[in-house]
Amino acid sequence: MTFTLLSWTVLSLLLSMAFVHPAQSADVILNEYNAVPKTGGFLKIGKEDSRFGRREGNGDDWFEVVVVTDHLDMRGWQFVISNRTGVPAIPGPGQEIFTLTLTDEPVWADLRSGTIITVAEDIDATANAYRPEIGEWWINVRANDTAAGKYITAMNFAVSNENTQFTILDDLGAVAYGPSGEGISPLAGVGTTEVFKLEATPTGAITPSAIEYTDGSSSSFGLPNPWTDITGPQIQDFSALRAVVPYFPLTSVVINEVNSHSDLPEVDWIELFNTTAAPIDIGGWFISDGAVNLMQYQIPPGTIIPANGYIVVLESTLLFSFNGELGEAAYLSEGDGLGGMTGGRDSTNFGPVENGVSFGRFPNGSGPFFRMSSRTRGDLNSAPDFGPVVINEIMYKALGPFAPPLTGSDAEFIELRNGGMVDAPMAVDYGSAGIFPWRVSGGPSFDFPPTAVVPAQGFALLVTFDPVLEPLKLAAFRSHYGLLPSTPILGPSGGRLDNYTDSINLRRPDVPSLGVAPLVLRDSVTYFDFGDWPTGPDGTGPSLERLDPNVAASDSTRWAASLSAKGTPGAENSVVNVPEPAVVAQLFVASLSLSVLLRIRNRRPQRLATRPEKNGIEV
Repeated sequence: MTFTLLSWTVLSLLLSMAFVHPAQSADVILNEYNAVPKTGGFLKIGKEDSRFGRREGNGDDWFEVVVVTDHLDMRGWQFVISNRTGVPAIPGPGQEIFTLTLTDEPVWADLRSGTIITVAEDIDATANAYRPEIGEWWINVRANDTAAGKYITAMNFAVSNENTQFTILDDLGAVAYGPSGEGISPLAGVGTTEVFKLEATPTGAITPSAIEYTDGSSSSFGLPNPWTDITGPQIQDFSALRAVVPYFPLTSVVINEVNSHSDLPEVDWIELFNTTAAPIDIGGWFISDGAVNLMQYQIPPGTIIPANGYIVVLESTLLFSFNGELGEAAYLSEGDGLGGMTGGRDSTNFGPVENGVSFGRFPNGSGPFFRMSSRTRGDLNSAPDFGPVVINEIMYKALGPFAPPLTGSDAEFIELRNGGMVDAPMAVDYGSAGIFPWRVSGGPSFDFPPTAVVPAQGFALLVTFDPVLEPLKLAAFRSHYGLLPSTPILGPSGGRLDNYTDSINLRRPDVPSLGVAPLVLRDSVTYFDFGDWPTGPDGTGPSLERLDPNVAASDSTRWAASLSAKGTPGAENSVVNVPEPAVVAQLFVASLSLSVLLRIRNRRPQRLATRPEKNGIEV
């Protein structure tokens, strides 16, 4: 690991600040850090982390802070980490000091109280998923010397059981919290099978030397800390801090489909679905396309969704449109009957989509959102549309030995499969507007060259090295996996696949505007190496194989460890196909705007005769 020492000027400042704590209530407090070594280390007595499971290294180097002041701007704040702190004030041998600085990214500009921030060397950033208004309170940012540096300094850092201590500085360099850590409270005793953590509910009254800071084996990266005391099991209570953004997930009525990109004469619309067997009055509820104003459109009083039925609200009624050309979000918020909100909310966040294509839940009313094969306004959702090119196999942690110059990271691959009957070009020619490539994004990043194709009923592999400029690696790679010379191998991908979790997105360019082509998501998977996901691909030889290339494969139930020792790159997968669960049919359909649509079982929708209006809505 590469260590970066703080300048002696700043070091002297930190030493002069030791044990001098701010008198006022803290804005951010230290909550937890990992003391388990990366190699050969596990939490003691069989314990496991709530997010990682039982994992060697327990997620490696990471620490966690909690925001306790609402609407906090942390742009430019710094985390100063010291290991093996000297006693007394002069640093002893092996002193390590690291300074990590938050960038000017907007996510740091307005943090809500109750937000958990983790910084990790080896776990991908989740800052783009931070949305407290829908219950997403966790921000993770990745800090190492190969990270992008978008959210925090791109440098390695270390935490350990050797008197790791933290000082948090604000954007002016003043101490906002600390120093806190081992050697302050507790004075000593954090072992290599433990974490340092706060065993109390976070508040601004917690001081850096609070006796509630202690060592423990119940690790909880990005989640409230658990512990056990003489009264029994305990867990941090974030309800008071998070009451500033009241939220609970709606289940009785959900957003079911969004038509967000429509060229005239078509219009945008949003479909709501009643998941229950009883009618529900949604009068006074709210629909919006952004979290800044969740009350953009208020549904008129007396609006009823039939049991197991639908309401479709048109753009002309909403008086705003969903920007499906570039991607956006949709929110449904429950009203309290007095013009306000209860906190009940459903939402979806979607990327760019082609004209005339909707996003919808699959299975209908309950599943995740997919790009739909057809729009089904006020009706049972169609099946997801993807392919013919899909993500088919993933080797994220290959097992050696490897013939030089091939290394473990060189042996990683992402396999694409073309289930179509014709070759699939991986770039789209839009004539005078230009040629635009498909893209793989997520952890790895790759724009396909203009000549790249995935053969009909065939495969292509994306690798981390450059197969053109590194022919010796290419030869060793083909030999290692026994590949046919005809199997296309493309690269280099920007960034390797993470051994813990990573996202892989396959995107196709849509019609360009002003020289920019929006990238439409065609297939996606986020894998893990624990929990419900197969653990065999985590360095024991097998790859991660898709069970059925003709079925949406966004969760662990659609993937399995390869039955082949090195996977099946360039060939059909070894695992057996599993059919998709049947979708329950819906009975009733209603439409909110100029008309009401009715569907009985699987009949075609019919427009009803005009009905008397109530509150401007035909009923």
